[in-house]
Amino acid sequence: MNGPEGDAGRCNTLQALPFLMVFGGCMSAVIAMEYILKANPKAGNLLSLSEFAFVLIQSLPSRIETKAGAICLRSLQMPKQSHFYHAALWVSMSVLANVAFSFNISVPIHTLFRSCNVIASVLLGYVLFGQHYSVKQLVCVFFITVGIFLGSVGDAKQFSGCPNCDSPGVSTAAVSDEGFMRWSIGIALLIFVQMLQGFLGHTQAVLYKRHANCGTKSELAEEFLFTSHLVSFFPFIFLWDDVMSAGRLALESAPLSSSLPIPTQFLFFLANNLCQLVCIKGVFRLSAHFSPLTVNITLSVRKFLSVVVSIIWFGNAWTNLHSIATVAIFGGVFAYSQCKPVTADMKDKDSKKD
Repeated sequence: MNGPEGDAGRCNTLQALPFLMVFGGCMSAVIAMEYILKANPKAGNLLSLSEFAFVLIQSLPSRIETKAGAICLRSLQMPKQSHFYHAALWVSMSVLANVAFSFNISVPIHTLFRSCNVIASVLLGYVLFGQHYSVKQLVCVFFITVGIFLGSVGDAKQFSGCPNCDSPGVSTAAVSDEGFMRWSIGIALLIFVQMLQGFLGHTQAVLYKRHANCGTKSELAEEFLFTSHLVSFFPFIFLWDDVMSAGRLALESAPLSSSLPIPTQFLFFLANNLCQLVCIKGVFRLSAHFSPLTVNITLSVRKFLSVVVSIIWFGNAWTNLHSIATVAIFGGVFAYSQCKPVTADMKDKDSKKD
């Protein structure tokens, strides 16, 4: 279709593409990840490393150019300081998020708890970045966060049990306390990750605005994607033993079939990486074209849907709190979509009233 209608159609498709990449890629990656973690809960660091390497290898060709007959990396359009600042936040958030799986954190709780980043985004946006939100927006965000929190609490009840209480010489209280302490450390890690993610979202918006003359938002997003994954290898110098241990277990897993003797866990890692690549590219594109709050709400809804799929696919328990959470989340998202954003004129009126 040519003319204005065709242009409008292409524009709508381009706007919808990041959302399709986020929902399709990220949710599929969660399923593959849960298969991996069911077999080895300590595979979080190997997951992170394989994802980072896969994305970096895929994005490397677009960063290579030929100058005077020599092959070299394309020069960065943005200052190295901005790349280092962004990479430090992104790598810390990504690595710590997967480390939490080693502390009795299941995939549903991990996903639901990380979805509470909306409050971190609003809080940090108001305190540190001068963002303003209407009362209606805040009420919607509150209901979304309460819904996700209730879902997390409902799912967290399974950790109050004692799976090893029948073992000889094992104290019920000791096992329960030990499990709860590990779970508490995991939750503390996730809280810190949420603050990092909220801060990263606003930082990305600031950097895109500051370096708008360096290139299009898509070009800047691809550049951030490349440098962040390049820097991401440094933390694994200190985590290499854990990565190798998880790798050996994956290679020793049962083969897919006698005619195709490929370790099952290897295929799940491959599927996770392919889907995660689509997911990460979608998130970077989303952050380049939409506000931090829109990005965080989109990711929160996607995470909740991933939990629903995980519960159905892997037979995890579904409680009344999950049902209440569903109503609160989707009701809050719909109501938020009807709210008008706070404009500069509205801010000026508020300042005059003061």
